[in-house]
Amino acid sequence: MVSCGIFMAIIFVAAYLLVPHYKRVVLDHHLIEQDKILREQEMDLSIRFDSKIAELQKENKELHKKIVNEKELIILNQQLKDEKKRLEFQMKDMGGGGYSKELQQKYESHIEKLNRSNGLLTTYKKKMQESIQFLSKTALIERYGLGPHFVEMLVQFDSHQGRNDQGVITVELASVEDMPHAVYWFLEQVRRKLYDGCSFHRNAAHVVQAGPASNFLSPPNAQLPKRFKDAGFDNILFQEYSDKSPHEKFSLGYSGRPGGPDFYISMADNSRIHGPGGQDIFEDSAEADTCFAKVVGGFDIVERIHKSPVKKGDYHAMESNIAIVSMTIKENGKQHQ
Repeated sequence: MVSCGIFMAIIFVAAYLLVPHYKRVVLDHHLIEQDKILREQEMDLSIRFDSKIAELQKENKELHKKIVNEKELIILNQQLKDEKKRLEFQMKDMGGGGYSKELQQKYESHIEKLNRSNGLLTTYKKKMQESIQFLSKTALIERYGLGPHFVEMLVQFDSHQGRNDQGVITVELASVEDMPHAVYWFLEQVRRKLYDGCSFHRNAAHVVQAGPASNFLSPPNAQLPKRFKDAGFDNILFQEYSDKSPHEKFSLGYSGRPGGPDFYISMADNSRIHGPGGQDIFEDSAEADTCFAKVVGGFDIVERIHKSPVKKGDYHAMESNIAIVSMTIKENGKQHQ
């Protein structure tokens, strides 16, 4: 009887010791399996992410090739225009110079060929712009989604009040369908932090302009313009424009031809002077400034910038540049990574 009791006690102790051990073995096995699954998922996500980044980088290279072609096209187009003007001038001189009708017809034939060449170049230019828009739209949706897309600008005034006199301007970018190239370009400039440290530096009656100019926070030898060029995002590839994104008050547009990296906020309705055919100071006066966004928050900050004093001269440079501390892409109220 005693031996039976001892035997039962041994069984009970063994069961007590073995059951927790079994649970630990099961738990350890479960953790190992979970860790294996997580590692496989992380590896799969990493491979997919690297693949997408490689695709975007490939598309970026194609875009940069196109800007080289665009510049060559502009040069060739200008050469044809110059040649046409030269021939027309010669023909005008021939009118009173006694040249033969046969020679005049030869020059007219030459001009006709130049006109045909110019037409072909115009067609090629349009196709190239459509290609740039397609590549930009693909890269834009892949990286940033369909939108709407928002960017926050943190600006700081040199108020000399011993504190950070800051404010935030929120802008909403144009539709992916209407302005794919300009929207993608600006978001890439922001994501790469190219505007961080730049300034609002010009205050004209109709616009306040920002770009790679130093300010009271800038370190020595900031070389802000070089930053844009080194990244390959200084000027847009062509003057993209849509009637659905006009130069109304508080809209954002790229300045210059081709536009960028400077941009401006319109302080009046600039649809006429910055829209199609509005500026005949450029070679192709039919083109328009690219308008790619609008202010949706921080209107008081924009108005304050517009009231900033300027130096003497036609350029309307600010007496004290207003610092762009940072720009951040926002997605549904959260920071975009």
